[in-house]
Parts: sequence; structure tokens; C-alpha cells
Amino acid sequence: MLDSAIKEQLKGLFAQLDAHYTFDIFVHPRHESRAELVDLLEEVASCSEKLSCRLQESEGLKFILLKEGEDTGITFRAVPGGHEFTSLLMAILNADGKGKNFPDEFITRRIRALRGPINLTTYLSLGCTNCPDVVQALNLMVVLNPQIRHEAVDGAVNEEEVNRMKVQAVPTVFADGEQIHVGRGNIGDLLEKLEVRYGASVSESFETKEYDVLVAGGGPAGAAAAIYSARKGLRVAVVAERIGGQVNETMGIENLISVPRTTGK
Repeated sequence: MLDSAIKEQLKGLFAQLDAHYTFDIFVHPRHESRAELVDLLEEVASCSEKLSCRLQESEGLKFILLKEGEDTGITFRAVPGGHEFTSLLMAILNADGKGKNFPDEFITRRIRALRGPINLTTYLSLGCTNCPDVVQALNLMVVLNPQIRHEAVDGAVNEEEVNRMKVQAVPTVFADGEQIHVGRGNIGDLLEKLEVRYGASVSESFETKEYDVLVAGGGPAGAAAAIYSARKGLRVAVVAERIGGQVNETMGIENLISVPRTTGK
């Protein structure tokens, strides 16, 4: 399932893991996707002594990520191939504190301040390009706040459930059975919706900081202005709903001089 080049990359990726992680697999012996799931996870686990699999017979199909034998709160009811393979890798790295997508201190404090327990479910498709951003953002919240749990559910493997929940598009996020989000989204979008639904504990006061330059907007122009100001030694802050702006959502760009084709991201 994984070619030798990918396995070598995974060995390097997992080389610095500190904790031991187990894919705790629960699957029916005759589930049509059983072999695909088990083969994938066993191949991933073979790339590090810090990874292993435990297989148990059960109804349906799912696996839980365990850290030193303890439930991390991250569950996949899916075979995380396609776009979601990265979500599987990021779940491990983030649980170990090695991920590169941790938010800044302000966002981290807001996540930790969310009042739980919070049980989240994301319905996805392996061909969906927007789903990994949502799955990875919610899995990251689980790592930062132990009162949050998250299940990533492949609609193709759980069609009856998708119909029962009346899911019309992916990704769709439910919080304790109530739909709270549909479509593309980032950690800021999702956090704001969770704060509205669950509230947050009173957080500690934040340090006041002074800046030489304040850039309004995080699109290409704002990002360029911030970078060049920082290179001049100025203290810079960017105020933006999200970094990247609208171009971040553009799938195909074919009119950028000297570049035949690229994506906005």
C-alpha cells in the first residue's frame, strides 16, 4: 500500500518521537474495508519502534490513537488514505508535540479555556480537499484540551449514519449531536463556534505589547508588508481573520508570470 519512498519519509518523520503510540483497531471480521485499514496502519507502524497496532473484533470499523496506552481522544472511523493520510500523521506528531501547525499563544489559551466535555464528529470524504484542514484543526484542539474528543468519520464507509444525520456536504461537524459547521474552515472559525456553544473559563490576563507597524489584512499584500517590515527590524503585528486571504481558497492559478500552474495556497 505504501511504496518504499514514502516509508523512508515516514521513518525520518517518526525518528524523533518520544512517546509510544498504538493504533487501537476495532473492526468486524467481515467488514469490507478491514484488510485495507489493517494493512495501512500496520505499514505505518512498521516505520517506527514507537508505533504499534492492536487489533480487536467489534462491530463497524474504527481505530483510536493511544499514547502510552492512554486514549488521546482522537478517533478515526475511516481508512485514512487519500487527503486524510496527512491527518493521520499530524495526529501522531501533534500528540507528541512535534507538529508544525500549533497555533500561537493567544489561540492556544482560548482552546484550553473551552468548557467541556465536548464531543465532536466530522463527516468527511477521502476525496475532499477541504476536509483535512477541519479534521487536523479539531484533532489539534483535542491535543491542547483534554476535555475535547473528536471522531473523523468517512461518509462512504458509514452511509447509513450519514443519511440518518442528514449530512448534505463535507466536511460537516457535529458537536454533541448538533451540526455547527459545514464546508471549509480553519482553527479560528471552528474555535469561535465552539466558544459560542460551550463558553470558556475566565482566562489569565494577557501581556500588553507595543508595535511599530500594524498590518490590517493577511492576504498577499498584508503578508508582504509584514515580512518586509520585520526584515527592517520593526516590531510587526498582523490583524486578519485568516492568513492567506481569499487567494488561499483558489485551487488553480494559470496567469502568474513564469509559473504555468499553481494553487493559491
